[in-house]
Amino acid sequence: MTWVILASCLALGACAPAAKSNPPVEPVQGKREAPVTVRTEWGERSARVTLRFNAPASDVRVSVRGVDGLSVGGEPTLVEGARFDTGATAHFDVAYTPGEGRSHLVVAVVGSFQGTSLSRVASFAVGSPTVEQQRRSGSVITDSEGERIKVMPGGER
Repeated sequence: MTWVILASCLALGACAPAAKSNPPVEPVQGKREAPVTVRTEWGERSARVTLRFNAPASDVRVSVRGVDGLSVGGEPTLVEGARFDTGATAHFDVAYTPGEGRSHLVVAVVGSFQGTSLSRVASFAVGSPTVEQQRRSGSVITDSEGERIKVMPGGER
């Protein structure tokens, strides 16, 4: 009896269709960002922010803020609830006062891109870092495989 069951299982297994093989899936690197290119042109006390939309977008909000001492003049929200077609560009003039040493202008774009809520945040450095800022930021080295590694300063123990 055992031989009959074993033979039946082998026969059924031999008749089963071959398993389908799925192609390998490429891993996704990092968070998906809004398909927007953000650029700046710098003036003495103002920056021209240019956005280029690489896909249609709706309900778009664009805002700016300063980091590390940079202050932004005017309203931080440049546009709210706007629509843009693929290839559309938008330009905004942003008045700013830089902080001491190196400070940053941050531009955030949030909206619905082809039905998906996505965002892109870009940070642009202004000025040269002070000695103190350089000390706090650590240093960048390259390992034996060419990978850049940031070495952060250690705290006192």
